[in-house]
Amino acid sequence: MPPSDTSPSRPPSVLVLTKNEEINIERCLDALAFSDDVVVLDSGSTDRTIGLAEGRPNVRVIHRAFDTEYKQRNYGLHDIDYKNPWLYICDADERVTDELRDELLRVTNDASLDHVAYRLRYKNYFMGRWIRRSSGGPVWIIRLVQPEKVVYEQRETNVHPMVDGTTGELDGQFAHYSFNAGLVRWFSKHNFYSDREAEEAAKVRGKGLPPFSDLTRGDPIARRRALKNLSFFLIGRPLWRFLYSYVWGRGFMDGRAGFQYCCMVSMYEYWIELKTREIRARWEDKPLELGREGMAKETAKGGGR
Repeated sequence: MPPSDTSPSRPPSVLVLTKNEEINIERCLDALAFSDDVVVLDSGSTDRTIGLAEGRPNVRVIHRAFDTEYKQRNYGLHDIDYKNPWLYICDADERVTDELRDELLRVTNDASLDHVAYRLRYKNYFMGRWIRRSSGGPVWIIRLVQPEKVVYEQRETNVHPMVDGTTGELDGQFAHYSFNAGLVRWFSKHNFYSDREAEEAAKVRGKGLPPFSDLTRGDPIARRRALKNLSFFLIGRPLWRFLYSYVWGRGFMDGRAGFQYCCMVSMYEYWIELKTREIRARWEDKPLELGREGMAKETAKGGGR
């Protein structure tokens, strides 16, 4: 479907957030060749990321030290001058497919559409295959925006954009290769993420159980956030996460890759739970509760590690 007017077509600008992404950055930028304005916002790479990005005629590299996720993303939205009115937000381990590229070009040049942001889905790949069921899809995330109409919420991690206007949906999906850099990198990153997730969980628990009516909101992203906050109160959350992904979500149909992935995300939830307990104990100036058996073992050893 062609744009509704006869003005020259303009691609969206693109924002790519990076840190030590030499394994991913070239393929990511190759898939973004349709844009004449790609900004790599780097937060202190020490590998070849910057060198691999520089020199491309459509790429600019901007440096900013990382402090918090929402500040980094809001800087990318509001403190960088882009050539084009629309901005597509991308991570280095993602690939824009041909289908999604064509849709981005069509939507951003269709003056008859009045949305100020668009959400879309993605395909998560692990062990060389699309883990369609294990990763809890379809997950909708906002990636195409008019920057002046969007701001990221103040949250420790997994921040969501708040949109001043209406939001549309795209049919195209991007490919997500979060394991390209290996399992050690995945564990390291999720150890970092679990620190911030635990901080957020501790804050949510401190405010008390949120209303269940939040689950009936019209915006699927708002419902997902509400479900996330309610899950922080769930007893046995890591086990429930495994059962939800592997059994209810039919992750077992993804074969060996599905089983391993479901185990890993359940382990991640367990890290969050342990760290949340530790944070709340610290806030209350109490020792971390390990249970009678665990405390007895720690006492016998002369303390924990």
